[in-house]
Amino acid sequence: MTASDLDPFWVEARENFLTKGSTSADPSACGTCRSRAQAGEPVEHDGCAQRATLFQAPDHPHYEILAGFSLEENAKLPARFHVPVFDDCGVPNAWLCAVCQEEGVVAGWPCATATKYGTQVFTPLHEAETVHEKQTVELAAYRALDLGDLDGRVSASCGIPEHPTWLRAPDDDRGCPWCRIAELERPAVEAKRAEIRQSYVELIAQAEQDRDFEGAFNVQCSLREREEQWKAEDEEAIA
Repeated sequence: MTASDLDPFWVEARENFLTKGSTSADPSACGTCRSRAQAGEPVEHDGCAQRATLFQAPDHPHYEILAGFSLEENAKLPARFHVPVFDDCGVPNAWLCAVCQEEGVVAGWPCATATKYGTQVFTPLHEAETVHEKQTVELAAYRALDLGDLDGRVSASCGIPEHPTWLRAPDDDRGCPWCRIAELERPAVEAKRAEIRQSYVELIAQAEQDRDFEGAFNVQCSLREREEQWKAEDEEAIA
């Protein structure tokens, strides 16, 4: 079917839709397009329009958890890990599964696991936004706590020396606000770590493709050091 076979009304509607453009600018957009979007106007460049966003699960496995295991074993990992990653180094470029891999073999996306479990791979946008809004409100409430006026409140502490004593009403059974702030900020920390981890994985894949096995090993060592650093930071936060 060609455009000439369609209802002229919908042909015109499609043309108007594409001409109108997006009024949402991508974070990487140029200054002109960001300014236009803030003013409620369409972006000037199509490449500056807001794109879809893909986040890995906060506990997404890093490279060394996958390396050495067979494709069949990695395919058994929980559905939330079977998200797409774009390979712009291979020929041809392709979307691949982030975990369905073994030495020299990577499954395309959607992989068999993603196809089988479908909607269990991603969190629906409306649910993610609802959770984010609730956490944002709660985080703001904790940060706005007034700790200087007794006003009938009693002191409390959580046992972590770095967290100061705070004041709460006698019937307020909420836990340490600083512990809760750290918990609410955790998804952002994990998302950043996942982004850094993915950059290492891509460097390793490129080095192996170039048969630079020494370089790949060095990057793996750097990734291991970074993982140990994160582990130490987490243990220090809990201690």
